[in-house]
Amino acid sequence: MKLPRLRLIDQLTLWFLLVTALVLLVGGVIVFHVVQREIIREDARRLQDTVELLARNLREGTETGQLDGYQVNIQELDPAAREIPMHVKDTVAWFPPHQHYERELRAVASYKINDRHYQIAASNLVPEQDEIADGVVQSLGWTFALLLVLVGLLSRFLSWRMLAPFNRTLQAVKSFSLTRQSPLRLSPTRTSEFRLLNQFLEKMSRKAVADYRSLKEFTENASHELQTPLAVIRGKLELLMETEISDRQASLILAAHEAVERLSKTNQALTLLTRMENQEYKPTGPVNLSKLLHHALRAYHELFLMKRIGLETEIEEEAEVRLNAALADILLHNLISNAIRHNNQGGRVKVALTSARLLIQNTGRPPQLQPEQLFQRFKKDNQSADSIGLGLAIVKQICDLNGFGVSYRHREGWHRLEVLFDAPSRKMPEAAV
Repeated sequence: MKLPRLRLIDQLTLWFLLVTALVLLVGGVIVFHVVQREIIREDARRLQDTVELLARNLREGTETGQLDGYQVNIQELDPAAREIPMHVKDTVAWFPPHQHYERELRAVASYKINDRHYQIAASNLVPEQDEIADGVVQSLGWTFALLLVLVGLLSRFLSWRMLAPFNRTLQAVKSFSLTRQSPLRLSPTRTSEFRLLNQFLEKMSRKAVADYRSLKEFTENASHELQTPLAVIRGKLELLMETEISDRQASLILAAHEAVERLSKTNQALTLLTRMENQEYKPTGPVNLSKLLHHALRAYHELFLMKRIGLETEIEEEAEVRLNAALADILLHNLISNAIRHNNQGGRVKVALTSARLLIQNTGRPPQLQPEQLFQRFKKDNQSADSIGLGLAIVKQICDLNGFGVSYRHREGWHRLEVLFDAPSRKMPEAAV
């Protein structure tokens, strides 16, 4: 399951609210017990004061009938009995209005007044635990709700105010491109952490641009300098082949000429891969892939005839794809040449194109490599074949650069290469089924 994407301030807010909820939960339990204990302690003190007040009234001559009443009980005991010290009992009593037992605190003491012995008791109902819990929950609930609103509003303000330098840095990094060969220029900020981040990013961008320039210059120079000696070698070999030489010498010269051609193709292919990795090819807009495919097939017409390969096409007219025109031409030529090179004499090729996909199938012997290895550089099914092993690597690089999906499979004698123009290309090529 794909996790939802949250901003940093939202994650901090969620964590803060989660910790706050846990603290309020634990604090609610503590508050409940503290409030209950304080209620009992305060009620016990008031009941003791009530008993003391009643005893004082009796000493002053007040009749017991005038003092006895609701939640107050005065009984006369044996004058010879010992006085009962003040104590508070936590008990239950029948509550007539509600017709059930209620928790009750009762303070009891006895006093000898004017040769008479009085037991004085004062009682009071104690709030039930669920009543106290309801009050605690309601108060903490409103507190949490108020905190939720305030934190939500404050987080938006902080996100706009305090994280503004970070957001500007993020936008600058997202728009940074090595092809412009310009290092980052970030806005100054008073926040020390953001200032250190900006300094690090500016330093890394300067180093990246310098490395890119060096690599680009080296690649261009290496490609240019290699072409000149290769052309000289090619020309000298062609001149040697025109002279009177033995069959043995002709064979050696031909092998050397083929090696030079392979080296030239390898140099061009590696240069192309490097330029694509450096993102030097930008989409020029929708290209008519149908027209380019027709031209590419006509270019390989003689090769189809030489190997007596049958061609079946199903091409949707005016199929357009957003792709650099040069890369589109390279993609088609590599796929078609691959289908011809790895085909049987007298085999078949099927080409199908829509605006959503390009499918090229060809007959041929089963591959010796795993499907995912075919898209790696210098990996080829037949090491002795006339191939440098970079054709499918270039196809994969073009697909990755433009967000296309590419897959390979072999089934029932057919090699199947499929390019999906509206699918992600990061998945591994499919295995044979």
